[in-house]
Amino acid sequence: MATKKTTPNIHRSNPPEWFQQSDLGIFIHWGVYSVPAYAPVDTEDFATIVREKPAEYLFANQPYAEWYKNSMSIEGSPAHKYHQEHYGDMPYEEFSKAFIQSARNVDVEKWADMFSSAGAKYVVLVTKHHDGFVMFNTYHPNPKLGNYNLDFDFVGDLAKACRSKGMKFGVYYSSLIDWTFTDKPVTTVSELFLGNNNTKEYMDYCQSHWLELIDRYQPDIIWSDIGYPADPRLEDLFAYYYKKVPEGLVNDRWTQFPNWLRNPLGKKLLDKVASKWMAGGGDYDVKYYDYRTIEYTSEWNESDIWFEMCRGMDKSFAYNKYSKPSDFISSDEVKSIIADIYPKKGRLLLNVGPDENGVIPEYQQQVLAELRDR
Repeated sequence: MATKKTTPNIHRSNPPEWFQQSDLGIFIHWGVYSVPAYAPVDTEDFATIVREKPAEYLFANQPYAEWYKNSMSIEGSPAHKYHQEHYGDMPYEEFSKAFIQSARNVDVEKWADMFSSAGAKYVVLVTKHHDGFVMFNTYHPNPKLGNYNLDFDFVGDLAKACRSKGMKFGVYYSSLIDWTFTDKPVTTVSELFLGNNNTKEYMDYCQSHWLELIDRYQPDIIWSDIGYPADPRLEDLFAYYYKKVPEGLVNDRWTQFPNWLRNPLGKKLLDKVASKWMAGGGDYDVKYYDYRTIEYTSEWNESDIWFEMCRGMDKSFAYNKYSKPSDFISSDEVKSIIADIYPKKGRLLLNVGPDENGVIPEYQQQVLAELRDR
């Protein structure tokens, strides 16, 4: 569990030189959720909702299109109504069939050219989001669903393309949450942090994927999200990673939530105190990290700690085909964010959200093109 201002056990006070010299990285959210490509747009951005609204509002009106599977499962939510209207009772997993076919259209060389031309120093790819779909031809297929991964080495192809342009390459993997291993949607903060699957089956599955990612791609960053299962082998995983990639980096979303919270009183306590954790920041510390992460906000008060701000180019990370021009960030705003956070030891991880065919939307391409002049 996160604690107040403790000294992390796994933490380097100074990240490798390549990260210190970086100002911009590219985040990529592309997956099965890119097929429906829907999230409500008449809502605030994530950081504003977290700051001003109850958690129940956030999950029912989630602005992130990559959360579509969870959002469509909440009765009465905009995504639930949208899914019923457009797809009836079709299970979310059915979208994977279309995605597996269309994903082969992706042009990773074109992506890498765009990122490098924009001045990006590193790229972080989502290799599995909370929906559980794996974005490469894994040696460890999902035991709950057949054919729930790409059937070619997309991750390896993109890693090679990015590194050929001189960029570092990192991997995101949703460690704590995998909705193929749970049967209840997330509607509260306690369900977000404590509703995960802590069986040995899932812990082994998660660890196997992380080891596979490390062995196959030697990622320069391993980027976990939300937290990590209650697996005592986590520190062994870090030791293995640092041995394989001495100049590698670990982000800060590896918190292991204790089992004593998994009761009505513990969940009530977590719902009361943990909302402010969701966007990251310096108000609390965690045990494991090389740098901290914050989301859709540039507010940062820890002058001696390296951090990374991540955000999409609209209100969503994944492609939302209903986003409005007024939701789009401009290249000038991106430059302003970099100018603000870089002197504070901050780096911007700016997301692109390709459509189901792997095409980066025109407005996102325009922002990347205009960043060449910074």
